Amino acid sequence: MISIKTEEDIKYIRIAGKIIGEFLREVEKIIHPGMETLEIENFAIDFVSKREGKLAFKNYNGFPGYICISINDEIVHGYAKKGKKVPQNGLLKIDIGVVYNGYFADGAWTYIIGQVPYRIRKLVEVTKLALYNGIEKAVEGNRLSDISKAIENTIKPYGFGIPKNLVGHGIGYALHEEPYVHNFYEPKDDKIILKEGMVLAIEPMVNLRSSKTIEDKDGFTIKTADGAFSAHFEHSVVVRKEKPEILTI
Repeated sequence: MISIKTEEDIKYIRIAGKIIGEFLREVEKIIHPGMETLEIENFAIDFVSKREGKLAFKNYNGFPGYICISINDEIVHGYAKKGKKVPQNGLLKIDIGVVYNGYFADGAWTYIIGQVPYRIRKLVEVTKLALYNGIEKAVEGNRLSDISKAIENTIKPYGFGIPKNLVGHGIGYALHEEPYVHNFYEPKDDKIILKEGMVLAIEPMVNLRSSKTIEDKDGFTIKTADGAFSAHFEHSVVVRKEKPEILTI
């Protein structure tokens, strides 16, 4: 069942989202090539706790990290560990969930580190554009599939791969709620009409080439099957009557 949040609920989800937005902006100032990913995680722990929030991922289904830190061909669910460092030239993706007063928000960003080829820069640009094109459709009366089609139609002309096993989701009362928010057209989503107060974590994950994925031996990290780079952007968004409200701005 898809929940409709009250304005009181949204008030607290908005605070959690604001913490995420501020973190994703501030962490960019400290990221540098060769940096230990554990330093980024410790920065997140300190940043969120000072704002009276809690990080949502630790021990979720056994996940070992406080935030997700994925590098290059790691699509999602990578995590900080000793010896895992920010690349000299590549992509760093940070995905963070925050709980505030029992309410959840989720957001992610891709950072270009050093020098990368034009095609990889285009991957990042198009993935971000797909996020915002999808968000534009999160208005009352539209169908859930309108979001997915906007994302897919942004990506397809460039020949990038869209993993079929990785999707966005509802959020607010819990980290993951109904519905799934696909990054590709799913016909059954035509039946879901968007209503004001739905809160969705919209998150295109896009591969440079193939859509195929593999699970790393650590049991959590999802990687591209061909070793090519991947990009990931995410916002938590409230469906509104006229214009969606981004909570993790």
